[in-house]
Amino acid sequence: MLLSPLMDSVFDLLLVLLLVAVVLTALLLPIVLLVISLTSRRRLSRLEARLDRIEATLAGREEAPPLEPEFAPEPRPQVASLNAAQLESVIGRRWVGWAAIALILFATAFFLKYAFENRWIGELGRVGIGITFGIAMCLAGYRYQRRGWRFFAQILTAGGIGLLYLSTYAAFAYYNLIGQKTAFFFLALLIAEAGLLSLRYNAPAIAMMALVGGFLTPVLLHSDRDQYRSFFAYIVALDAGALALLKHWRGLSSIAYFGTQLLFWLWYNENYQPEKRSAVLVFQTAIFLLFLLAHFARALIRRDAATSEDASLLLVNPFVFFATIYYLFNATHHAWMGAFAIVMTLLYGLAAKLMQARVDGSRREVLLLVVVALTFISIAIPIQLSSNWITIAWAIEGLAILWAGLETRSARLRAHAFILFALTFGKFLFWDTPYGVRPSFTPVFNRYFLSSLIVIACFLGGVYLYQRATERKLIEGSVAKLVLALCAAVAFWLLSSIETHTFFTGRALSDPADAAHQRWLGQMALSVLWAAYAAALAALGFMRRIAAVRWAALALFALTIMKAMLVDLAELQQLYRIIVFAVLGLLLLMVAWGYHKAFHAQES
Repeated sequence: MLLSPLMDSVFDLLLVLLLVAVVLTALLLPIVLLVISLTSRRRLSRLEARLDRIEATLAGREEAPPLEPEFAPEPRPQVASLNAAQLESVIGRRWVGWAAIALILFATAFFLKYAFENRWIGELGRVGIGITFGIAMCLAGYRYQRRGWRFFAQILTAGGIGLLYLSTYAAFAYYNLIGQKTAFFFLALLIAEAGLLSLRYNAPAIAMMALVGGFLTPVLLHSDRDQYRSFFAYIVALDAGALALLKHWRGLSSIAYFGTQLLFWLWYNENYQPEKRSAVLVFQTAIFLLFLLAHFARALIRRDAATSEDASLLLVNPFVFFATIYYLFNATHHAWMGAFAIVMTLLYGLAAKLMQARVDGSRREVLLLVVVALTFISIAIPIQLSSNWITIAWAIEGLAILWAGLETRSARLRAHAFILFALTFGKFLFWDTPYGVRPSFTPVFNRYFLSSLIVIACFLGGVYLYQRATERKLIEGSVAKLVLALCAAVAFWLLSSIETHTFFTGRALSDPADAAHQRWLGQMALSVLWAAYAAALAALGFMRRIAAVRWAALALFALTIMKAMLVDLAELQQLYRIIVFAVLGLLLLMVAWGYHKAFHAQES
């Protein structure tokens, strides 16, 4: 169904690489075994000499065979090493067996395909051969399991299950020998068989091999007919079987999830049409809920400890689902995408509440669920809102998350809050601020100025929360408070500068006869504003004894002096130039007085 001519070349390349690996193994393995054998013999001879010495001592003999001199290497941690026999056992019992099963599965798939193209065997015969060999391998695996050949039994059983998958899927999706209900009845039996045998043998390799074989089946047995409903149902059944196992084996959930998404996007690339969108929605929703419920079943019912793999899937699953649905439906249903993000927020908020209710609930899992929920709120804001409202919503959300992170002492929540603050500052800086010409407007009482004041208030609110948390000893002093204060200071400086400059520029455009005068007024007002703002920062730095604020004031004074010397001196009329230099000089004198007073008090 999914295999293109390119895939045939890929499989040919895989076979060539496998043959090269076999040849290299055949050449290198004897050398490795020889080296290990010589090392083992040397160790054995030393051990025999020590035993002879011990026996001589016990027998009262005066002389004993001298020990073979040894080097005295530097002490190092003891590491378990394989001797030649052990290495040969691992290679012969495991690696060779798994390589053989992989080759058999590929050979079977290629044989069925080749036999179909050349009409050697009928469709029923091909399926019958696969089923016969699959059952025989499973029975042989059971026999060797009873004899204690654990690894060999796992190899045979996994290969047999893979052949049964291959044959059953071919019977209904490729050859149409059985109906859909019958095929999925047999597939359900195979999934149950694989799960029971993996549990019976305590062998995750059986479950993983069966799962990989199940994913490879629709790839190897591709067809020109797109039976996508059967394909989707097959994948859901395969994932359900893998997730229903009672044992929490590492890697099984990841193989199931990423294998599912890989097969889906391969199918999408070749077969998707707009009329199939509803089926895709049902399929992706089923996969999303299946993995989410499996996680909660392990956490809440079976009380399994969450691993890093579980945490990764808990984060990846919702965003892959949302991105897929957004990609498919945004063009025609954009108005619903914000509501969709809110639904995801509510779902994960409820999930966090449910997880928190556990007596021994994992705090990490609860925080992950909360972060996912808050992220979907952040996603919903730009989807549903527009312009300055997005910036305001992000700033308020960042402040709320920062409060929660400080109260719960959660570094993850605080990091999430700062991501939102960074998005807020970036949007204010690059999107909301009107750097160009603005039509005539009322200063202060306009959308840009008032909305920006709310954003700046949220930054200052974050500073207050950090100060309060430090006083309550919820968190140690951090540079985060200084960063928020700096963002607020820079944002207000830019806001007031743009408001002043664009006000006079707009008046100059509306009245060309008085344009020069208005521009002079604008440059003078901008210089006076910067000087006054720098003086205010210096006063705040002196009163609160914050050196960083005083340095910011000095930097702004330096910028103002540069503007006065390079711009105002050349462009302003004499009167306006006098005002700028007089105001700037007086304010600098006051700051110098403040520095003398502060540092004189420290010296005395």
